[in-house]
Amino acid sequence: MADPLSRQADFRPQNSGKKNQRDVPPGFTLGLALMDAVPVALFAASAIVAAGRIHSPLFLAGAVACLAAGAGKVAWKLAMALAHRDVPALSHQMRYLMPVGFLLMLVGAVTSATDTLVLLRGLASVPSLVPLVLWLVCTGLMVRFARHRDQLDARSNWVEQGVNSVGQLALLVALVLV
Repeated sequence: MADPLSRQADFRPQNSGKKNQRDVPPGFTLGLALMDAVPVALFAASAIVAAGRIHSPLFLAGAVACLAAGAGKVAWKLAMALAHRDVPALSHQMRYLMPVGFLLMLVGAVTSATDTLVLLRGLASVPSLVPLVLWLVCTGLMVRFARHRDQLDARSNWVEQGVNSVGQLALLVALVLV
């Protein structure tokens, strides 16, 4: 499957070399950019709670990398909404920075196994289990969306960020209830 972000020609009108005033697909508004910031902020809060329980510099470094990737995506949507400019570096960074961040978080969790197991036991018990299951369902939907939805379609972005926000809120609630 081709990278949907590389299909910029699909939404830029053809003209004879003139600078285009609207380099963004329709529907990429300030509201959508702000909606994109909600799951990033919720992830940051969850990372703070989890890092307070998993005492690992690697876990924290990974969380910071993931947060930077999310902030970069929000900046990309802000640039499209406010400056009507597509800044590919802001969208493409996520495919590199996010996996590195999650890998560091995983290594940090494994190297702090005792802390991680205590946290996982708490998450696997009531009352944290219910929001944890909701987070897992939302995460599964996000994986499906990433594979099957057009990332340059505003409606798809609204749906994805709504599901992502619910999932990140559920994870935060689950962590706080431990």
